[in-house]
Amino acid sequence: MKTLLLTFLFFTHLPLFGQLEIPYFEEYDSITKHTAYTLSYNPILKQANWVAYLLTRLETDNTFTRSNKFKEDPLVPGTNFSKDYYKSGYDRGHLAPAADMGFSLVSMQESFYYTNMSPQVPSFNRGIWNKLENQVRNWAVEYDSLYVVTGPILDTAMSIIGPHRISVPNAYYKVLLQKRNNKWEGIGFILKNEVSKSPLATFVVSIDSIETITGLDFYPLLNDSLEVNIENKVCIECWKL
Repeated sequence: MKTLLLTFLFFTHLPLFGQLEIPYFEEYDSITKHTAYTLSYNPILKQANWVAYLLTRLETDNTFTRSNKFKEDPLVPGTNFSKDYYKSGYDRGHLAPAADMGFSLVSMQESFYYTNMSPQVPSFNRGIWNKLENQVRNWAVEYDSLYVVTGPILDTAMSIIGPHRISVPNAYYKVLLQKRNNKWEGIGFILKNEVSKSPLATFVVSIDSIETITGLDFYPLLNDSLEVNIENKVCIECWKL
């Protein structure tokens, strides 16, 4: 893994977890915290390395509908990418879904910042990716709370779009962590940026394998043996997939 700079994401409104520090690492890029999610922005590839947030059962109640007003992130100047996506053939794909942010007007508006977007094949964004996002919300309702980390898999073999030369990821990951019955459970997914009719279980991978690919270490503050167990385990039935 890369040598990474330690930063902390601190959640204080956890009905299930209480207070817990979840560390995320990044090599050189800045960490930006919005109302409901935190991200690490990559200024070279023009998108987030990761977006992380806590999703609770109460937050799945969408009081506010989609704004569909894509705009520059005021905390990350130079991120108005409207011309890049225009007629590019790619959707402005959310990393933190708008449907996870509908519990407040501010969080909904912030979910449409371009720093939360990544170029996605339309049939992927509106198909299997949307299906996974819906499943995550279902789990949040069932398990009360879960931590979500989502990001593109960034490599050297990516095409680009627009005058700002936004990289188009070939795949995306999603990592989930939650606690039920006094026991931690984690699950990881890797999905190619392409149309798919396969069941979600097809895309389940170990969290450890995502760490290897991305160079990120998601849960280093957990007890070592617990971290190893969570990150190496692949238990599809544990998540009722």
